[in-house]
Amino acid sequence: MKLKYDNYIFDLYGTLIDIHTDESSPKFWKKITEFYSCYGADYSPEQLQQTYFDLVRQQEHELAYKLAISFPEIELERVFAKLLLKAPLHHETYSPVCQMNEEELVHSQWVQDLSNMFRILSRDRLKVYPGVIDTLKTIQKEGGRIFLLSNAQGLFTRPELEITGLAGYFDDIYISSENQMKKPQPQFMKKLLDEQQITASSSVMIGNDFQSDIGIAAACKVDSIFLNTDGLSQLEMRARLSRVTDDYYKGYKPEIVMSGDIREILDICTDN
Repeated sequence: MKLKYDNYIFDLYGTLIDIHTDESSPKFWKKITEFYSCYGADYSPEQLQQTYFDLVRQQEHELAYKLAISFPEIELERVFAKLLLKAPLHHETYSPVCQMNEEELVHSQWVQDLSNMFRILSRDRLKVYPGVIDTLKTIQKEGGRIFLLSNAQGLFTRPELEITGLAGYFDDIYISSENQMKKPQPQFMKKLLDEQQITASSSVMIGNDFQSDIGIAAACKVDSIFLNTDGLSQLEMRARLSRVTDDYYKGYKPEIVMSGDIREILDICTDN
């Protein structure tokens, strides 16, 4: 087998990992509220949920303005810290966590513990898609380099890479929250290409989202493969692809794996 590309850039969620989370459940926010109350911060579940989403939107807007980009990605660590400090009411507590300032909280074990609980409570499915491990092993065996380019929060994603056993398969990992931008911001992929000293022509992007995965590949003139893991119809795929190519690169055509089975990329990426 001779691989067509030297470098394989993968999306994570919906491409390698099948995941489902729900951050809208009242039961979920009640549990998070109870956690904050343990550290003196008093909210109602509705207050906490609304404040959380307000802070996320505010910080995204500020970051987009600061960096002059369209697709910013904040670090949720700062949102979690602000929620503790800016609660509408506080009760007395002797926890040393409450003596920390925002910057100390952002880098604290407390934020890590909160993020783990936040993710576990909101997540009801986490598993690697069939064929993923074998496909990655085959690429490695044939000399291909493997990179992750994921729209995600490092606080959530790095533990999930370890839980699923995927962490060791990547030559390097690029997570949006750690880079202040997300796909399809072209600079995100360009950073990977530049830092790894690889060319667009020697690389392929594999993902399951037309706007973020195929869009960033089109903008950077990198070949791409779309995995239809959501079971989209051909009509819906054509509509979504046309919106992407109109925005980024007219005439750009990704390869399509209609079944969504990652094992099929080996046929696409092999020179016969």
